Amino acid sequence: MTTRLKVFFPLSLLVVLVLLLPISVMIVASFQGGDAGFSLDNYRQVFTNHYYSEAIRNSLGIALITSVFSLLIAIVGAWSLTHLSPSTKNMFISLFNMSASFAGVPLAFSLIILFGNAGIWQALTTALHLPRFFEIYSLSGTTLAYTFFEVPLGILFLFPVFEELNPEWREISAVLGASPFFFFKKVILPIIFPNIIEVLILLFANAMGTYETTFALTGNSIVTIPTLIGTLIDGGLTANIPLACTFATLFALVMTALVWLGNRVTRSKREVAA
Repeated sequence: MTTRLKVFFPLSLLVVLVLLLPISVMIVASFQGGDAGFSLDNYRQVFTNHYYSEAIRNSLGIALITSVFSLLIAIVGAWSLTHLSPSTKNMFISLFNMSASFAGVPLAFSLIILFGNAGIWQALTTALHLPRFFEIYSLSGTTLAYTFFEVPLGILFLFPVFEELNPEWREISAVLGASPFFFFKKVILPIIFPNIIEVLILLFANAMGTYETTFALTGNSIVTIPTLIGTLIDGGLTANIPLACTFATLFALVMTALVWLGNRVTRSKREVAA
């Protein structure tokens, strides 16, 4: 009993101080009005103000497109990584580790050097008299920027799953007379599908919460939930902590719903596989 108390009491205290207490304060603050009393005005503003609605649409759109596109590339990349030699595999894993961490302001400035108004791409298109059909400071440019760290992150998450697939399973399945499609549907898919759903949720959450890359690329010209929260808590004349807590609460609700839905899907798939 004493040993359990020594282990669980510090852990419980850490969970309360780092997770439960900040979330509780955030939720309570989201219902504060101008007179510090209870009010639903913050939530009313979120859904009626066009600027705030645009931030939600941009965040959801960028996160959805980036996470799905990055996941598709990550599936191919993780599968290809399992077919490499151990030395080459380790080299690529180290490279993906660095790429997954290369986000925020360094990534934004690297993309500006490549695709900015005075960047390499602009110089090439001007020299070759080609039309400029890509703008890094746009919504599509921001979406592209996210894939630079989402793809390697997805590969790192999916690689262990594909690494555990035994090549002998295909041979056994062929000996028993199963077609390749049947083998994929009944053996491979039940194993990898729950992990794919979990990685998709992680990539979506990572894209939804990215702040530095978007702000460094576009400033306030493209508004997302993280940049809007940053504006609301910057301490200036436009600071509005309760409204920032409202957006943070909505963000937490969206992620909670996605995690719950993902757990339901993966649990049902695992039960079918079992």
